[in-house]
Amino acid sequence: MIRQCFRLAFGAAVGMTAFAAPLAFAQAPQVVRFLHNETDPPSIAFYTKAIAEFEKLNPGIKIEMEAVSTDGRLQKVTASINAKTMPEVFKLLSEEKVQFARKGYLVPVDDLAAAIGTSDFVEGALDRVDGKLYDLPYSFNNFSVLWYRDDLLKAAKIAPPKNWDELRTAAKALTKGDAQGFVFPAGQNRMNSLYFASLIWSAGGTFFDKDLNVSFNNPGTIEALKFLKDIAQSSPKGIVSYSYNDMINVYLTGKIALDIYAPRLIATGYDNTPALAAQTGASLMPLGPAGVGAKFVSPNSLAIASPQVGAKNTEAAKKFLQFIVSGDRLRDFSLTVYPHMIPPLKSVQQSLIAAGKDKVGGRTELARIAFDLSNSMSFETEAGAKVVDGKIVKSGVYNPYIGGIVARHIPAQVVQRVVVNGEDPAAAAAWGAKQMQQVVDDLKRTSK
Repeated sequence: MIRQCFRLAFGAAVGMTAFAAPLAFAQAPQVVRFLHNETDPPSIAFYTKAIAEFEKLNPGIKIEMEAVSTDGRLQKVTASINAKTMPEVFKLLSEEKVQFARKGYLVPVDDLAAAIGTSDFVEGALDRVDGKLYDLPYSFNNFSVLWYRDDLLKAAKIAPPKNWDELRTAAKALTKGDAQGFVFPAGQNRMNSLYFASLIWSAGGTFFDKDLNVSFNNPGTIEALKFLKDIAQSSPKGIVSYSYNDMINVYLTGKIALDIYAPRLIATGYDNTPALAAQTGASLMPLGPAGVGAKFVSPNSLAIASPQVGAKNTEAAKKFLQFIVSGDRLRDFSLTVYPHMIPPLKSVQQSLIAAGKDKVGGRTELARIAFDLSNSMSFETEAGAKVVDGKIVKSGVYNPYIGGIVARHIPAQVVQRVVVNGEDPAAAAAWGAKQMQQVVDDLKRTSK
């Protein structure tokens, strides 16, 4: 009898375990880690809401979000790749794409672009590596808008500068007392490097030629360094550590007259100092010695890490990625820091200027200038570019080496050698070229 009871009890226990195990398994969500650098409160609020909406539609998937600064993102990604703990969905920098794709760090996402509709993406939004798509853009950022204090310029009877000479003259004239005529980033960071790049391009130079030889030591680089050395005299002393946020925060003190930066500046201004924002005008990047005002336009994109670097639930990650960069989410995100976030979908971009005008006092001209992406490049597309009749003509070559160069802050160090240490621009350019060549040689050696 006792043996029979034991058998019944054991059978019941096994049955309940068999019933409970699948239930527990079904309730365990697939975790998708999401790393990005959109740290503005409106952007965080958007992502929090969108994630909740996604999880409601997909109860078997849990999104764990982490937001870090742009400089912090670089450190996080580098450490995570080395430790093989990469988040499944992460912000990918344009200069990282070729190298990461070829090393197997990324999962192709051609199917996601097709599901969204490839014809809806603006020209140049989808950049493939060896025939495959490895990231989806969610915005473009134009880092080369000239913002100026309209009231100060009018009081001094100075027109908005249209070229480097006018910019130097205006900055000097508007530097009075504790007010500075200009501001630029000269810290050892990526912002310094991209700012410097746009000046090099405006002077007719590039980091690499079309055959991917280092061409950094060129007259355009030297002219850009001379310009920064000159205009540093009309800039705050703190520029030696300035990065992204400083370009906004220092301007919003009301003590800066001219500032070349992204439209995030005016968005933050209207949110925090609307009176100052109302006195701020915008114009295109001033022309450099090559007769062009080259813009650094950064495609903001998200990618999916591969299991090779520690990612786990990649199919769930793909479902989340498609959701977050399309439809109403893309429109709503683009409005969080308007007009800074330029959407890559035609269907969203066409209606955004009207939808966001109230965020900038009804001044639609600010968005139109911000959305002008003509004569623009980024780190990975600049190799071998030429200036022809005032327009940038790209070579079509994508640079697999530039990511390692920017990550080591070599361009930023070149600027510091001139602006901070007083080194001759030609000597600094030669030093930078040598450092870049070492990176290229190392990358070629390790890729064999």
